Amino acid sequence: MKGEARNEGMRLRACLSELREYVPGKTVRGAVKLSSNENPLGASPKVVEQIASMLKSGDLDISKYPWAEREEALREEISAFLHRFHGVSVPTENIVLGAGSDGILDTLTRMLLERNCEALIPIPTFSLYETLVLLAGGVPRFVHRSADFSVPSDILLELLECNKTKMLFLCSPNNPTGNAVTKEEMRCIADACDAVVVVDEAYAEFASHSFLEEALNRENVVVTRTFSKAFGLAGLRIGYAILPDWLVTAFRKASLPFSVNSVALEAAILALQDEEHLRRTVELVRKEREFLRKHLSKTFKVFPSEANFLLVDVSPLKAKAVCDALAAKGVLVRDCSSFRGAGDSFIRITVGKREQNEKLLAAMQDVVAEV
Repeated sequence: MKGEARNEGMRLRACLSELREYVPGKTVRGAVKLSSNENPLGASPKVVEQIASMLKSGDLDISKYPWAEREEALREEISAFLHRFHGVSVPTENIVLGAGSDGILDTLTRMLLERNCEALIPIPTFSLYETLVLLAGGVPRFVHRSADFSVPSDILLELLECNKTKMLFLCSPNNPTGNAVTKEEMRCIADACDAVVVVDEAYAEFASHSFLEEALNRENVVVTRTFSKAFGLAGLRIGYAILPDWLVTAFRKASLPFSVNSVALEAAILALQDEEHLRRTVELVRKEREFLRKHLSKTFKVFPSEANFLLVDVSPLKAKAVCDALAAKGVLVRDCSSFRGAGDSFIRITVGKREQNEKLLAAMQDVVAEV
């Protein structure tokens, strides 16, 4: 057929054969969704109300391209927030924006990797890093984490001696394991390499420490962050990063124009201003995280977490069987077998509100008895 003949002439890049399709957390109407690490309180009601008012009045005109002035306003709000929340003074000129931290990571890999350049990825971790490296023409090199999911610094340092290594991805707290890189590990790694160390801090608001200062004081450390988790703006796809001076201009050259939409810009500004909602979210997550850990630990091995989720080893059961059984009871959690290097007995549970967590625990008891 003519269509098939045309297809025969098409040539997809070879790296596409190596890519794994991203598997998002499931969404089922009416179910308790604890599979995607979303904010259990949702977006700030003040943000929703103000955005709706701005759209209705025409103050926020979605027929126009986003204003550069609003991007600058957001960078100023981010800088002020980081000083209030973390006690770190970040110059606005070191802050860049993107369509979620995913969009920023995409831009960074396209900037820093050329064909056959290597990027180190401690696994299990967020699968997008591998995809972006391959799409940029690079070669992902995987390093298995230790039994407690800590980063094996000695192995990383040996691999970093190779001058082909241009990037190192560190998710802290790590998805799906929940543990954070220690400051000592970070200093040791950053001091020992010329590669750019990208620290994905998507869950930093829930953690005990951050690496913002390292991004300001070192030439080879980048910190990326998102409004999807603690701020409850996952549907708007907006994030930011702290870059060393030498990367800022190149990043703006490599970024797609207008990658952050007008609604997301205004919502992020408003979310940063409603710090009370953020504090309620963080307090709820930390309290309920401990509640879940305490009860789940009676039956399963639960790993320490500084994020808004818990990693649970359900062995001798299999993760897929447990997730399917929970879904049948109206509770959705994440099967971690799609994470490279995670094995087939781990599930990831997003911390929810008390009534959601109690429903999960009741369903888990039933599943253990049935599976």
